[in-house]
Amino acid sequence: MLTRRNFLGGALAFAAMRPWRGLADGRRPLLRFGAISDLHVRGKEGQFGLEHLAKALRWYREMDVDGVVIAGDIADNGLVAELQLVADAWDEVFPGGKGRDGRKVERLFIYGNHDIEGAKYNPALKVSAGEIISTDRAAAWEKVFGEPYESVWEKKVNGYTFIGAHWVNWGGVPEIEKYFEGRAADLGGERPFFYIQHPHPSNTCHGPWAWGHDEGYATRALSRFPNAIALSGHSHHSLTDEKAIWQGAFTSIGTASMRYVAPMFGRENAGPSQLADLRQMPEVDKFSEQQGLLFSVYGERMVVERRDFANDGALGAPWVVPLGTPERPYDFVARRAAGKPPQFAPDAKVSIAGPLDGKDRKGRATRQIVVTFPSALQGEGLTRAFDYEVVAELAECDVVRVAKAKRVHSPGFFRKPECESAEVKCVFSLDEIATRRVSYLDSRLRFIVRAADSFGNMGEPIFSEQIWL
Repeated sequence: MLTRRNFLGGALAFAAMRPWRGLADGRRPLLRFGAISDLHVRGKEGQFGLEHLAKALRWYREMDVDGVVIAGDIADNGLVAELQLVADAWDEVFPGGKGRDGRKVERLFIYGNHDIEGAKYNPALKVSAGEIISTDRAAAWEKVFGEPYESVWEKKVNGYTFIGAHWVNWGGVPEIEKYFEGRAADLGGERPFFYIQHPHPSNTCHGPWAWGHDEGYATRALSRFPNAIALSGHSHHSLTDEKAIWQGAFTSIGTASMRYVAPMFGRENAGPSQLADLRQMPEVDKFSEQQGLLFSVYGERMVVERRDFANDGALGAPWVVPLGTPERPYDFVARRAAGKPPQFAPDAKVSIAGPLDGKDRKGRATRQIVVTFPSALQGEGLTRAFDYEVVAELAECDVVRVAKAKRVHSPGFFRKPECESAEVKCVFSLDEIATRRVSYLDSRLRFIVRAADSFGNMGEPIFSEQIWL
């Protein structure tokens, strides 16, 4: 019987084993495959080259996979030549479409928005219509990959069904609901099947705020199938975000990105937003990370490893998904309620520097206060911090109020735990905290910091000393 105790114990035991890794008796998985997304290839070398893809494919070959999912955005500029580079890299690692032991390794690829619309995103691109995938997406696919193009395809790998839906538009794949009608007899039951599309199914993995999720077509279609496992990319959100796996009526898993990992919006060192012009910190170095997944499927469970390809390691403990049971251990509500918030070491302190002369994200001169604190603890029974809340608390006479609150990522939040940053900084402008100064009224300022997990659960606060403004 699968209990919570042996469920977690199995996850830890799995992490320590070598291939074939899985169960204690050394059984080989019934199915093993890799899943990556958002390659954004432009050429053989450089920032948008093939190096990261080739490295990932070689690792998957060493893991003796039966197939590899690429959940869209293969070609950054939507060019046939870019698609061909990926096909050539595949053929070099898996010659004849076979692994090192001679078994067939299935391509499980789909188009994303960049494959179809990438040429439109780059007005400076000077190419002929014949060089662009969208001119004839079917012909491009068949020429490069040597297989028939279908807008929605099905393949069998070791008896497991994979369904891939190529990019249609920003709303998702409208016809997918009709596609799944009447499929209960062949797709329903206890055995999982895998559905691949580029955008996340609406309100599943990474939550309702995930960038670029679909308009609900896939969520409605797959909700009829508790055994469905959806794989998607597009948002580039990190696999260190525990919301990358979601379970409700079905299971939905984000596949991150092989080109860059995007922090969640709303953080001081995150990407574009309505407040980006006011940010005091640059965006975290997202281009230094590439991530992907390795799935090992057994009769009673599926083990999902999160891979840090940039630093050659695991991003965290594997997710262990029970199969053929109504149990949903990755339900957001239950995980939020059961969460153990990350905590600082007992002697952790918050330091303040400033006000100092500095520059905001736009390079404008401003007076800044720099808040520095150590990363929260990691270890057995402790949760890794996803981000931090930093509150500027201003006291005037006997009145204490929150002057400004920010969320900030650690510079290493998206890397394997061994690469976590030793300290974290959060920068405030003086104007954000005190918009007016009265000479006869002294103001006292301190900062309060809490570490948060992916679900917003916060640990105990640590405090800075008070300073006078």
